[in-house]
Amino acid sequence: MGWTSSYIHTMGDWGPASLYFENVRVPAKNILGELNKGFNLGMQWIGAGRWRIPAGAIGTAERALQMAIDYAKQRISMGKPIAEYQAIQWMIADSHVEIEATRWLVLHAAWLAENGKDTRHASSIAKLHGATMANHVIDRVLQIHGGMGYTKELPIERWYRLVRLYRIFEGTDEIQRYIISRNLLKGHVKLGEAL
Repeated sequence: MGWTSSYIHTMGDWGPASLYFENVRVPAKNILGELNKGFNLGMQWIGAGRWRIPAGAIGTAERALQMAIDYAKQRISMGKPIAEYQAIQWMIADSHVEIEATRWLVLHAAWLAENGKDTRHASSIAKLHGATMANHVIDRVLQIHGGMGYTKELPIERWYRLVRLYRIFEGTDEIQRYIISRNLLKGHVKLGEAL
């Protein structure tokens, strides 16, 4: 009788856990929402706040990209910094563009939330793009660092594992695509409707 928890081992650093409740009594004043409707309430909260995940992804991606920029300026290959090679420049540019695009998607979803509007569609777009962006940026950062990026001496391998989770939790990429396409196909959202 009561509750127990068990740690879930993951490839990431943080520690999720399973919670088990058995015969736990909850006073009426502590019930959130309607009795036996907790799943629906939880899904509403998750959907409305999905834009917060890509907001975090922006921070991780920016930190990693700055690390790659600094490294590219000081790493010498064939007599010059690797920052002078077009391949490196393009990886840096593509990463920056993806980060900025995600930032605007997040700001749009946050604006909707701040103005009491439905954020679910915009949040799904931001989450899908932000999760993909973070994975692309970290992959490029690892590539720029070469073999050093693959070692545990740098935080890149940890970030690589961390950002992979963005594509799974609070709705997988596939779920976001389903939500976005369903809204468009059913006419809940029209193309070009920015607000």
